[in-house]
Amino acid sequence: MNTTQTMLINNRISAFFVLILVTFSVQADIDGLVVRVLDGDTIEVVHDNGEKSRIRLTGIDAPEKKQPFVQRSRQSLSELVSQKHVYITGHEFDRYNRLLGTVWSGRTDINAAQIHRGMAWAYRFKGQISNSEYGILENEAKTNRTGLWSASSQTEPWIWRKNQKE
Repeated sequence: MNTTQTMLINNRISAFFVLILVTFSVQADIDGLVVRVLDGDTIEVVHDNGEKSRIRLTGIDAPEKKQPFVQRSRQSLSELVSQKHVYITGHEFDRYNRLLGTVWSGRTDINAAQIHRGMAWAYRFKGQISNSEYGILENEAKTNRTGLWSASSQTEPWIWRKNQKE
């Protein structure tokens, strides 16, 4: 193999890896109109071009179907964003092909607002809260017995999901 062939192969390999990196690394800042609120941490947005995206609010975990407060959590998110123009800073896609992102309505962090209202938990990864600001808001909601914290007991969504599998 001559030098030209080696360089051509190396260039193709490099181009392939660049393509892979671009494909799998997502930093999607998008905006659109919220046309549907599926639950307390998932919305559907329509972009100016008519394309729809499902957005999973990152850093929070809202009650699951059949859990107490599921309807109130969904209603709370609807009050915050339904039929409003929002801006989303996306991070990555989950296994359901939803963009994981922080949703903004004006200067309001909607993810944080759901926790502040006591309508969602701060998301935990391996037992640790993934966003310290959200952890502070959760503690305030607990202390004030706001939203789901007004109930005598709560089951965190991740524990509830685990129990449903057993």
